[in-house]
Amino acid sequence: PIRQTHSKAVVSTQSTGNEDKVREAFMAGNYMVKMDYAEVQQLEELRHSPFKDRICKVFSEDHSGDMTFSDFLDMLSVMGLEAPKEMKADYAFKIYDFNDDGEIDRTDLDELVNRVTGYSMNTEDVDGIVDEILKECDLDENETITQAEFNDILQQSPNFITNFNIEVNM
Repeated sequence: PIRQTHSKAVVSTQSTGNEDKVREAFMAGNYMVKMDYAEVQQLEELRHSPFKDRICKVFSEDHSGDMTFSDFLDMLSVMGLEAPKEMKADYAFKIYDFNDDGEIDRTDLDELVNRVTGYSMNTEDVDGIVDEILKECDLDENETITQAEFNDILQQSPNFITNFNIEVNM
């Protein structure tokens, strides 16, 4: 389907096989081409990530998960190996802040641990891991991790830049 927005057509590729129309719109200078959220999650670069839904929502301008070409380029830029560590940290924090309240709390950490482990751990073990994370990262001991605390922890993580990336095979 094609709909008009700000004098440029927005093309949705939602299971309609509009890939050629998307390519044509882009080549004509329409950078408002949108790829449907469900379709973005199936891209090879995201398909196996336990955080694909959060990545899509954080990088889509309207937070719906639908991505314009510009949103997609922003994601690739931040998730590339050359992106500055501070920029990666800002986006990682947003991805792990599942309830979008500006801090990473126990609920966010529960979700993080469960996603990383494929929801295979019992509640007591997850709680134990979350307790250890908070013990190490929650410097002001208020049961939440702020962006500043998160950044401090990542400064001590030499592998963060290489682990927080999306590899694009062309």
